[in-house]
Amino acid sequence: MTEMYKMQPEGLYFVTLTVVGGIDVFTRHEYCDLLVDNLNYCIEHKRLRVYEYAILPSRLYMIAGVEQGKSNLPKVLRDLKSASAKQILRAIAEHPNETRKEWLLRLFQFFANRYQNDAEHHFWQFGNQPVDLEKFVKKEQTIPSPIESLLKEKIIEDPKHYIYCSAYPGQRVKLALN
Repeated sequence: MTEMYKMQPEGLYFVTLTVVGGIDVFTRHEYCDLLVDNLNYCIEHKRLRVYEYAILPSRLYMIAGVEQGKSNLPKVLRDLKSASAKQILRAIAEHPNETRKEWLLRLFQFFANRYQNDAEHHFWQFGNQPVDLEKFVKKEQTIPSPIESLLKEKIIEDPKHYIYCSAYPGQRVKLALN
């Protein structure tokens, strides 16, 4: 693992969670809602602190950390990825109107065969691509933002209109206020 992507148990990070193969799973509200529910579970029960986030079709960007001395960010992210993957894969398999069901499950099975011998499906890419935001502050650089990612990838023109990001007035993730 390069020095750039090493993560300390505590600290504030720009984290990227990516679906294997860049598969665009988060184009259905049901799957986005499951991810939001998992984020909220980790916030309530595992001391995750999310300051800003954006769910894109194949990934989740967030600025996150954990309560000082209360938890370990790499472990919380591991638990988030594990639980959300199981729930989303089950939802795909059971969704009555999922037109891409066979294709999606076949792809996730392909990635499991490629990267894991003991799993039926593989959903999230390994690693979280964490970027320590303290380094940006020390160098007086602009801190990356999940919302900027939405604009950069031309998914939206106004972040306030995108339901699955922290800029949306009615968003459901229990954000840390400070």
